Amino acid sequence: MTDVLMREIVCRDCLCRTRQPYLTLEPIIWLQAMSSEDGTYINYACPLCNKLTRSRIQSEAKIQDIDLTKFPDDLTVYIVFLRCAGIDCESPVILLAPVKKEVTDAELMTHIRENWTNRGAACSKGHVPSYPFEGRVWKQLESEHR
Repeated sequence: MTDVLMREIVCRDCLCRTRQPYLTLEPIIWLQAMSSEDGTYINYACPLCNKLTRSRIQSEAKIQDIDLTKFPDDLTVYIVFLRCAGIDCESPVILLAPVKKEVTDAELMTHIRENWTNRGAACSKGHVPSYPFEGRVWKQLESEHR
């Protein structure tokens, strides 16, 4: 068991809460977070409703004693880069995507195309991802503590 700084992401569509170690969130915050008076938002693929939204990261961080070798039990976490629909826009739509572990790396793009719908995710210039979704790069995130 390890003390880990955790933050929650709240899906803007279904209000599902997913907690993530701050080290997992840090890359997406640096790459494409948006800040406003009421918080920090990231592009997020909800593992429950499969909607792509700009979802809020809860501002309150909590230190929790968890076993990172078993966290999260049923999800694999990716950063997904989707091609932008903006003409001549080279900024991808970058999002945090916790996906059920039964979806293998080889099945990820098929899962994305068959299950995801956009409800507000956008690139840094405000353009939505192109449809059908086309992944440019994705990277499974691993905890540094594993």
